[in-house]
Amino acid sequence: MSLETEYSPSSVAHHSVPWYIEQYGVKSSAARNELGEKLQKIAYGNHEDEYLLLAEHSPSAPLLIFIHGGYWKALSADECCMWASDALEQGISFASINYTLAPRATLAHIVHQCRSAVQWLKQHSQLTPHSTVVSGSSAGAHLAAMCSTADPSNTFISGAVLLSGVYDLRPLLHTTVNDPLQLAEDDAIGLSPQLHAVSSIKDIVVAWGEHETKSFKDQSRNYAQYLTDGGCDVAQIEVEECDHFDVIYDLVTPATSLGDATLRLLHE
Repeated sequence: MSLETEYSPSSVAHHSVPWYIEQYGVKSSAARNELGEKLQKIAYGNHEDEYLLLAEHSPSAPLLIFIHGGYWKALSADECCMWASDALEQGISFASINYTLAPRATLAHIVHQCRSAVQWLKQHSQLTPHSTVVSGSSAGAHLAAMCSTADPSNTFISGAVLLSGVYDLRPLLHTTVNDPLQLAEDDAIGLSPQLHAVSSIKDIVVAWGEHETKSFKDQSRNYAQYLTDGGCDVAQIEVEECDHFDVIYDLVTPATSLGDATLRLLHE
């Protein structure tokens, strides 16, 4: 495969990208309708895009934070909150972070927004969770990883669940993925989690779908090894029968490999 195809996860997916986006919207709309006012839209910054959707179980309940994918140029928190209802049923608070999309924002600014959202949850919400797990899929896994490297003295985030992410951005410089991002090599190096100091978070799940391109699988495996070499406790999971886009569905589903791993981190 060409590098362009390797970083086009739809090339080996079960369905088209528009089909999956529609499914995300349907599932998330159902969760929003079920929860009603229990799922609050809260600003974490001054820009209209700087908000999160928060469903609070109780102040001390475990907190699962999700950061959406879309190659930093698509989707929103509204389309990626499908787990909110299931999380509440299992005694977990849930937050989905929104951010400004490229090319209206640089990737550096998007990283800053996501870190700001996590800081808002730590400092300004009424939550005092006994555990906080930051998670994300695809571009969101990259952003979640960047959030986990932000504070060497981290006392808030206790774990991370990273799904089908890109952790070394340098290969993207030579693909159309970079068209809206306009990353130079120095940018790619500075914004690559795998080229930063190892996360202060010690419990991390790195997962990907069985039906992914070799490059996406390599990104996950290489980052997992990097974290392991740095002293993290890393669980690597290849989710059977799933591709890049449907691997997210079982994030908090009990009796699944991914769901059990996420719930273990939350309830430790």
